[in-house]
Parts: sequence; structure tokens; C-alpha cells
Amino acid sequence: MMFEEAVAVSRTEEVSAQNISAENELVRELDCSGMDFENVRLAKCRFLNCDFSGAGFYEAVFENCDFSNCRFENAYIKNVTVNFCKFDGSGFKQASMRELRARESSFCYVDFGEGHFDGCSFVSCEIKEAFLSECKLRNSSFHNVNFTGTDFFGTMLKGQDFSDCVIDRIMVSDRFLELRGLKLNVSQAADLALLLGIKIV
Repeated sequence: MMFEEAVAVSRTEEVSAQNISAENELVRELDCSGMDFENVRLAKCRFLNCDFSGAGFYEAVFENCDFSNCRFENAYIKNVTVNFCKFDGSGFKQASMRELRARESSFCYVDFGEGHFDGCSFVSCEIKEAFLSECKLRNSSFHNVNFTGTDFFGTMLKGQDFSDCVIDRIMVSDRFLELRGLKLNVSQAADLALLLGIKIV
């Protein structure tokens, strides 16, 4: 069954969409808002202007998919694996993510504002020019992530290890409270010293 067909059946029967496996599909402007997806595997699929706001994803795997400019506001994501995917320009405002594992995926220009990350991991991902403002990070990790130009306003980074990440031009509040307890390498610390107005001689 095609992804759109599975969504239509679930909508009609008012049940969650379960055990869906889709590959090489192009989905346009599909309304999946408020739906629950369980045990879903999507590979090499492209979603254009689709709405997943308020949706729930449980035990899902996304591989080589493109969700650019889709909506995931207020979504609930639990135990989801994301490999080689694109979410550029998508909205994840106030989304809750638990045990999300993302690898070699792109989240550039994404709005994660007021989101909750619990037990998540991002490895070798692009999160450039994104909004990670006023987020809650719990037991989550970021390794080899490019955060160039990303806004961390109001997000406390204490205990996070960004020593192998790119943090050029990141944005925080005027008091730099977000940076307290953040683990960095020597070169990064020197760059942030300039941001703080400290002159190294």
C-alpha cells in the first residue's frame, strides 16, 4: 500500500497508521496533522509541503528521505532513526523528541524553538542557521555537528560537549548564560573569547 493510501485508510478508520513501508515515493501537500504513525519505514521518499504538525511517530526509520519545508510543530517523536535525510526549512517548534537518533542528516534553517530533546543523538549532521532557542536538552548529545549561525537563545548548554562541532557565529543572549558549563576545545574557546570581548595576548 502506498503511503498516501495508508494515511487515507487510517483517517477513515480513525486509527493510527501502522506497519507502513514505503520507498521511492513522491508525496505532495498531504495533511497528516494529528495522526499517529507506528512501526514505519520510509526510504528514498520525498515529501513536498506536507503537514505533520501534532503527529506522533513511534518506532520509525527514515532513510535517504527529503522532508524539506514540511511542518512538524508540536509533533511527538519517540525511538526514531533518521539517516541521510533532509529537513531543511522545516518547522519543529514545540516538538517533543525522545530517543531520536539522527546521522548524516541536514536540519538547516529548521525552527526547533521551545522543543524538548530527551535521550537524542545527532552525529555528523548539518544544523546551520537554525533556531534552537528556549529548548530543553536532557541526556542528549551532538557530535561532529555544524551549528554555524544557529540561535541558542535561552537554551542552557551546561554539560553539552561541542568540542568536535562547528560553532561559528552562534547566537546567545547578551549575558551569555547559555554557554555556562559548555565543553569546548581550545580553538573554540578562543573564538568565543572574542565574542565575549576578551582579548587574548
